[in-house]
Amino acid sequence: MSNFTIKQLLENAGTYLDLKIVKYPEGTWKNLSNSRYFTAGLLLTGIESNRVNNGIVIFGSTEISFLFNLSEEKRKEALENLFEMEPACSIVTKQLKIPKCLKTISTQTKTTLLTTSRNTSEFIDKLSSILEEYTREVTRLHGVLLDVFGIGVLLKGKSGIGKSEIALDLISRGHSLVADDSVEIHKHHPDVLEGRGTPVVKHHMEIRGLGIISIPRLFGPASVRDKKKIELIINLEKWESEEEYERLGLDDHSTEILGLSVPLLILPVRPGKTMATIIEVAARDRILKL
Repeated sequence: MSNFTIKQLLENAGTYLDLKIVKYPEGTWKNLSNSRYFTAGLLLTGIESNRVNNGIVIFGSTEISFLFNLSEEKRKEALENLFEMEPACSIVTKQLKIPKCLKTISTQTKTTLLTTSRNTSEFIDKLSSILEEYTREVTRLHGVLLDVFGIGVLLKGKSGIGKSEIALDLISRGHSLVADDSVEIHKHHPDVLEGRGTPVVKHHMEIRGLGIISIPRLFGPASVRDKKKIELIINLEKWESEEEYERLGLDDHSTEILGLSVPLLILPVRPGKTMATIIEVAARDRILKL
């Protein structure tokens, strides 16, 4: 993922968000790739709620009114406490009058100060969509992603192990297909992995002996989903009698995708074993653990 800076935010979405620069200390186009946005809110009172460094701090009517109602000394103290977080930038909505001390501390801390004519809720909605578009990380994995009892289950394994056939069995039981063969995974900050199908083969499956089939045409529109949060990965392996497999379920295993840890199960596949039932039980067990 490439860096997404304040400068790029202004260039790519400045008009859409109606952003204007109030203070721009030279050389402070900070990176927003891992930034979270939040209203100044309780942080101005000294209560550490949603405290996070390099965030985008939003000042709406409530926050600006609160600052103007404070004495000059208290106002300075409140802003100093807030700017200890080293925000990436601060934004005042509705073109509200900006307290002089906010401009001053922005200069002192080399923090970009912006303003917008949009109201706070509208601005946050639009900012959220922009950050989502420009800061998400994406990768692709070979596998099948399903919604099983509301849990996003990603089936992985070597080609020919039977992933699609097992997925088809689950779909026939009322569960939903998200993607087959190639799963596009998006990282939604800070800690969500969302899987989607690729446009070319979306909602289709390749079944050996049958060819490519359309799941919604065969099983109805409820049999597919466009996207799903990935909450469990199941790695299907060919049964090996010499291999040691989990017997007690006491050890929790996980794997990393785009830097995030996801629970992992390793299930052996052998003839006569009803894998769909086992995967349903694994999904139910994940629900209980959650």
